[in-house]
Amino acid sequence: MMKSPSKMQVFVIERAELLLLLLLGLIYFTMAFFGRGNYWHSFESTNLTVIILCFPIVFAVNSYLFIPILAKNKKWFLYIVLVIILFLFIEWVRINVNSTAQFLGNENISISFVLAFAISWLFITSRDWFLNLRQIEKLKADNLITEIAFLKAQVDPHFMFNTLNAMYALALEEESPKTADSIIKLGTLMRYNLHDSNVGLISIEKEIDYIEKYIALQKLRLNENNRLDVDIKVDANVTHSTKIAPLLLIPIIENAFKYGASPSKETLITIKIHATNKSFQLETSNELIPNTYNRELKGVGLQNLERRLNLLYPQQYILHSNQSGERYFSYLKIEFHK
Repeated sequence: MMKSPSKMQVFVIERAELLLLLLLGLIYFTMAFFGRGNYWHSFESTNLTVIILCFPIVFAVNSYLFIPILAKNKKWFLYIVLVIILFLFIEWVRINVNSTAQFLGNENISISFVLAFAISWLFITSRDWFLNLRQIEKLKADNLITEIAFLKAQVDPHFMFNTLNAMYALALEEESPKTADSIIKLGTLMRYNLHDSNVGLISIEKEIDYIEKYIALQKLRLNENNRLDVDIKVDANVTHSTKIAPLLLIPIIENAFKYGASPSKETLITIKIHATNKSFQLETSNELIPNTYNRELKGVGLQNLERRLNLLYPQQYILHSNQSGERYFSYLKIEFHK
C-alpha cells in the first residue's frame, strides 16, 4: 500500500514557496547589510541603495511576471526585450537620483541585476519541483481511490453482453425493432467504455461514432416538446491517424440532456461538433429546466473532465460555460498540435 507523506513533509511541501522566499530574503539582506566589507564601503550611498534594491525588484518582477507570463509560454523574444528594458530603466533611475553617476559607470547595477535574474530562475525551478511533489502524491492517492472504486463496482462484462444479446433476441421475437436497435446501440457503447476507451488515444472516427450512438439513445427519452439540433462536421483532412483521448466530450453532452430535457416544456438542445486534423470543438446549449438548474451543474463528470484535460492537453484547450437567461452554454476546444 502506498505510504502517506508525514506531517512534516506535508508542511514543507505546502509552504515551499514561502520557505524559499524567507530563506533567500534572509541570506540576501544579511549579505547586503552585514557583509559589505571594504569594497561596499567605497560605494557612494545613493548608488549602493539602488544596487541593493535592484535585487528584490528584479527577483520579484522576473519570478512573478516575466517567467510565468512570457518564459513559460515560450514568448522568448518579448521576454528578452522586457528584461533589457527593465535593466535600462533601473540604471536610468540610478543615474537620475545621483547627478554625478555615469551610465554603466563603475558603481552600476549589473552584478546585482544578473545575480537577481539567475536566482529568480533557480527559485522558480526549486518552487515548481516542491509543488510537483505535492501534485504527484495527490495523483497517487487519487489513482488508488479510483482503482478501489473501480474494483468495487466492476461487473463481469461477458455477463452484461450476454444479457443484452438475450434482450435483443427477445425484442426481435416480440417484433419491437426500435427496442432491438436501442439494445444494439447500448451494447456498442458499453463495449467502447469497457475496451476501446482503455487506450490512451482513439481515432476521431470512433469517438464521433460513439457520440452519435449516445445521442441516438438519449433521443429515446425525448418527446414532441423537445427539439434536438445536432451538427457534426469532420473535415476531409481528418484521417484515421488523427486521434483524441476517449470519452472527453460525453460529460458535456450528458449535461445538455440531463438539464435541458423536459416532458412538459418546449425545449431546444443544440450540439455542434467540428473536427479537423489540428483541433476538436464542441458547443452545446440547452434550456435550464426548473428544479434542475438550481443544482450544481459542475458535477463529478465535469470536474474529472477538467482534470483529464489538464493532464492530457495542458495549455492546449479552452473550456468554459455560462448561463444567459434560461439557457446554458458550454464550449470545449482541444488543440492537437501547439
